[in-house]
Amino acid sequence: MAHAAGRMLPVVMALLACAWNGAAADEPLAAERCQLESQASHTVARVADAETIVLDDGSEVRLIGALAPRSPDQGADWPPERAAREALERLLLGRNVALKLAGRQSDRYGRWLAHVFVMSDSENTWVQGYLLSQGLARAYALDGNSACLSAMLAVERDAREGARGIWGMAAYRVLEVTEVRELLRRRNRFEVVEGIVRNVAVTGGRAYLNFGPDWRRDFTAVVPPRLLTGSPETAVRLKALLGKRARVRGWIERRNGPSVEIAAIGEIEVLEPRDPAKEERPVAGDTGAPR
Repeated sequence: MAHAAGRMLPVVMALLACAWNGAAADEPLAAERCQLESQASHTVARVADAETIVLDDGSEVRLIGALAPRSPDQGADWPPERAAREALERLLLGRNVALKLAGRQSDRYGRWLAHVFVMSDSENTWVQGYLLSQGLARAYALDGNSACLSAMLAVERDAREGARGIWGMAAYRVLEVTEVRELLRRRNRFEVVEGIVRNVAVTGGRAYLNFGPDWRRDFTAVVPPRLLTGSPETAVRLKALLGKRARVRGWIERRNGPSVEIAAIGEIEVLEPRDPAKEERPVAGDTGAPR
């Protein structure tokens, strides 16, 4: 498994070195330069769960940006979760690792929020990139920590298109915005959702991407004030999504209809239209309002 990780490393590292230079199909709305601050190296003493490791000094590290599968039935043995944990154990136990940080560096439990690299004489393996490439995790951002999100989305996309790991399972399929009942059934779960943006409303410091004609019932993605403050061009770019097909991700909530709150602008991906005649122009007659 470590050899497989090594083979995908050049592609992943190239993605890490890139900065996003403009809106293109299947790219995030915004992306960051992946600049990480190196910390001291450690040895991995234990894998606590599918996204947390324990180091030789007793400190815990959360593998930021790679969301591990969790059982829909709390406490049940869930094969995708078990597969992710076992992969981490094979890759990390007893190995030297380097922590690399950016943005918010710890969570409320005192765990490091870090990108982790397995160190060896011949190569360093990016752990998050490996998990995403094998379909053992999904990319996501946290408030204050979205470093390398563009690279992670690109690696995840390749795994999804290859139906690797969780992407071959119905439980993790990308949902269409029209599946309102199914979205509500998955309340409090992290989901990836896509469809046509029917209306964009900016009010009360928030932006609302309404994906249906009835904002009281249909799916909405909410962009919170912290992502808009001091960045008027962001609101302009969001309004330019009108009539476009987009992919968003987050934890499903019920605010009238189903919704997600975006943790980072980069979690909004602009997609190729399925029907250019229908999807590349604003949708006439739709109305929208904030929730």
